[in-house]
Amino acid sequence: MRKKSDPKFTRAMLVLYPLAKAFTSRGGDIEALLIRNGIPLGALTDPAMLVDASACYSAMEDMAETLGDPYFGAKVAIETARKGTPAFRDSATHALTLGDFLSRVVVEVSKQVDNVRYSLSITAGAASFELQRTVKVPKPSTQLDAIGVALYVTMIKKGIGETFDPKDILITVPTTQGLPPGFLPKRALITSQIDGLRISFPPNWLGAPFSLGWDLLEKSRGEFAADGAREATLSYLRHILKDNIAYEDLTLNGFASICRVHPRRIQRILWAQGTSYSQMKDDVRQSITEDLLSNTTLPIAQIALQVGLSGPAVLDRAFRRWTGRTPTQFRAESKPEQV
Repeated sequence: MRKKSDPKFTRAMLVLYPLAKAFTSRGGDIEALLIRNGIPLGALTDPAMLVDASACYSAMEDMAETLGDPYFGAKVAIETARKGTPAFRDSATHALTLGDFLSRVVVEVSKQVDNVRYSLSITAGAASFELQRTVKVPKPSTQLDAIGVALYVTMIKKGIGETFDPKDILITVPTTQGLPPGFLPKRALITSQIDGLRISFPPNWLGAPFSLGWDLLEKSRGEFAADGAREATLSYLRHILKDNIAYEDLTLNGFASICRVHPRRIQRILWAQGTSYSQMKDDVRQSITEDLLSNTTLPIAQIALQVGLSGPAVLDRAFRRWTGRTPTQFRAESKPEQV
């Protein structure tokens, strides 16, 4: 029986979902890629499903090779760090300084995955944020290493603003091949046999004011606005639901946790707007599905995953209920007429 404490296994949804989303948007066949790497299709939508960590790492390399883009993982990591990710929601929300943020990350990540260990050490000359893998990676880890460096360096740079100076940071990592040219000065990068990565910087950075300014977090602080009772608006809730709709079986309680609002409060807000959580979820799924059918060539199976449904058959039934047509019929009718 696989135990959650077994470091050979990790949550594919947490590790791969942003990459899978970017991969499919560039025309990649995520279903075929997962099969090639021995990862169940449902792993991208089930937050409780554990898969072999090495398979996830292999899938990252596969995505970059399939797209012919050696910097694929780093690009996704940079964009994720700029826009925001639920994986670091609490750390980013409550941290006031860089030291506070990194300390919270050490604790927060340990609750989510156990195939890596984080630590923060401080001496008179340097502070070091270190990621140590508990899984031996038998194959090249170009994308894995690039993702780690790009994600954390971008968050640090964004979080402390003008305090950040690339001349004062030093990254130790097994390989730098997956990092885009110019991301950091060459002298800031050292390759070694370290099984993970280490980011070192001046200790005074730890006291620098820290704010990531993620849109998701800014909205979550302003969603209860200006009507005395400070009720969340329907548009805010739809926005958050749209960002998280790929989570299969996202219950009201789970959604409320993401919004950091009590479930009953969300129910009251939606009832006042003449709708319900299940209806709002249906509306968001239908809107996203119709957009993807009309404006992309993604396979129906991939569209189903992107709206949090387990497969094409489930999407077909839901879409018939929404529109009276099948997804295939809708896509055909959405194509512009040939003149």
